[in-house]
Amino acid sequence: QQAKYKTDIQFTELGPGRGTLMRDMIETVGIIGPAFLGHQPKLTANLVEISEQFVREQEKLLCGEGDTRVSPTDIFEKEKYLARTGIHKCKFRWYSLLDHIPRSGPSIYIMNEFFDALPVHQFQKTAEKGWVEIMVDCDADQDVLHYTTYRTGKAISLDHREDLLGAAAGTQFEYSPMSQRIIQTLCDRISENGGAALIIDYGENELTSELTFRAFRDHQQVNPLEDLGLCDLTADVNFRDLSQSVGEGVTAYGPVTQGDFLTLMGIGERFKQMYSSVPEEKRDAVIHAVDFLCSSDQMGARFKVMCLARSSDPVPFCFEP
Repeated sequence: QQAKYKTDIQFTELGPGRGTLMRDMIETVGIIGPAFLGHQPKLTANLVEISEQFVREQEKLLCGEGDTRVSPTDIFEKEKYLARTGIHKCKFRWYSLLDHIPRSGPSIYIMNEFFDALPVHQFQKTAEKGWVEIMVDCDADQDVLHYTTYRTGKAISLDHREDLLGAAAGTQFEYSPMSQRIIQTLCDRISENGGAALIIDYGENELTSELTFRAFRDHQQVNPLEDLGLCDLTADVNFRDLSQSVGEGVTAYGPVTQGDFLTLMGIGERFKQMYSSVPEEKRDAVIHAVDFLCSSDQMGARFKVMCLARSSDPVPFCFEP
């Protein structure tokens, strides 16, 4: 909605993985941009990434092979540690932190399976102390880690959480202060410079007493306190906490389910185009992919989509009441 009034389009992705989504966005805008805007837009893209391996993969996919060698020292000591021109003449810039990106004009912020990888704090209501934080301790022989509230210090006041008032002893919950800080930073940027943010992740829009922090290795769920450094760690996103962190002048829209979002965005028409254009032996794969993304018993309901935009801007498409 804002891009059609500008000559420049800027994307910012947090946790871009291998760069596939960024590539698809730039390719799409590079192809349809002139028809939609009436001119060839100037494209820039910011990637917030701290993995040296992922940086190499992103750079190769978006810009081709290069002579640049980014080291961990570069990533953590330089605000902008890599800049190259890539597909559709887009200027790509890599940063280690969102705060390092200059506040220069509106940006479209994208976070796809980003918040689920951020740290969470876990708490439990006890009869003796009230709310205490669940900590990690080790056995006397120092070989085995386990969760405990025994060594937790003084009780933690959660009076500001009306949804926790009257909770019974034994109740547990988790939340992510880092996620809330990032939402607040995004809101400051959107309020000041315009643009919008799109958040796609798995989670719920309500308080749950289920602790969701878990680990996966080789596609199998494992104990998070074993094989440290060798597993993928994740926790469900609490979209209600995210929406309650939104600052003044910005509105959180949604979340809506990924299935509904993709349907409104026209995945049905895209499916027809792909199905009719691929060889017959690949059509089952296209059907399976769409079902996996949209079906309520697959990713369609488990994944949610939320949008942040200026309260003074029109309601974003797909999020109308």
